[in-house]
Amino acid sequence: MKEFLLKFPIIYRLYQKTVRKKNHEYDFLKYLFKKMGNKKIKILDLCCGDSYILDYVKDYIDDYIGYDNNPFYLKQNKKKWKKFKFIYGDLKDLKKNSQIYKFKPNLIFMNGAIHHLDDKLVKMINQIIKKKFKKAIFLSIDPVRNRNKMINRLMINFDRGKFIRKKNDYKKLM
Repeated sequence: MKEFLLKFPIIYRLYQKTVRKKNHEYDFLKYLFKKMGNKKIKILDLCCGDSYILDYVKDYIDDYIGYDNNPFYLKQNKKKWKKFKFIYGDLKDLKKNSQIYKFKPNLIFMNGAIHHLDDKLVKMINQIIKKKFKKAIFLSIDPVRNRNKMINRLMINFDRGKFIRKKNDYKKLM
């Protein structure tokens, strides 16, 4: 049931606002972009979901591609963010997507995605980034299983991600 409900953008965002309340990763990106001055950023957002990042950093972005395998999210994103591009696709097929390779991002962003991916797929994505996007910064934000307080443990266990790793396991993988 949870899988089904969280596929819909409005329910997912409500879940995020209820559980997390603050979005420190977006505030952090906004801070970084401000420090960069007038340089316009090009973002490739893998597993973009509802592209919530754009609510925070749209003024700093020159170009953006959101890539996701959920048609509900992409349809909503295209209506809300007409200036930007959204591509339907599965990360397993990322190698085959020529639109992605033509794009030259400054930043590749994955928020809350890697803990849904097995090690083999994460390694493949890392190889693509290292080979095709050498100049881009790669930023991923994911939950970590590591001496969490009780409420954090509960939320991590409630998460749909099957591959929530310990801090050292993420380090080795990345």
